[in-house]
Amino acid sequence: MKSIDSFIQVLNEELIINKKLLEIAIEKKDLIINNNSKELSSLMIKEQNYVKRIIELEKLRAGLTLNIQKELGIGKIENIKEVINGINEDKCIEVDLIAKELRKVLKELEHNNNLNNKLLNITLEYLDLNINLLTSRAEPKIYGKSASEQKNKDNTFFDAKY
Repeated sequence: MKSIDSFIQVLNEELIINKKLLEIAIEKKDLIINNNSKELSSLMIKEQNYVKRIIELEKLRAGLTLNIQKELGIGKIENIKEVINGINEDKCIEVDLIAKELRKVLKELEHNNNLNNKLLNITLEYLDLNINLLTSRAEPKIYGKSASEQKNKDNTFFDAKY
C-alpha cells in the first residue's frame, strides 16, 4: 500500500523535526538563562521554520489518512492504532515504534517549552521590577511655599543629577 508507506515517511519526518525542535528548546533554555537575546532571536526564527514544516506535514498526514481509509475500506480513523490494525505486521511494528518515540519526544518538548515559558516570565518580571526601580524616586518631604513648586517637577531617576 503506497499510502501507508507515505504515511510512515511523514511520521518519520515529523519525528526528526520534533527532535530538532526539542534540541532548540534545550538550547533556548541556556540562552534565556544567559540572557543572550540575539542568539535567542535567531534560534526562534529557525524554530518557526520547523513549526511551519510540521504544519505542512500534518496536512499531508491528514490527506494520507483519508487515502488509507479508502484503501482499507474503514470508517473514520481516529488514531494511529486504527491504521496499524489494517496493515501487515512489519508495517504495524514500524508505525507503532515511530508513534511511541514521537509521543516521547513531544512530551519532552512540552516539558522544555513549559520550563522556557516560566524562565521567560521570571526574566520579564525581573526586567519590569528594574524598570520600576529606575524610573521612580521617592518624593522629598518639603514644607513651605516652595513645596507646591517642587511637586510639579518630574522626579525620575534619569532626570536626576549626581
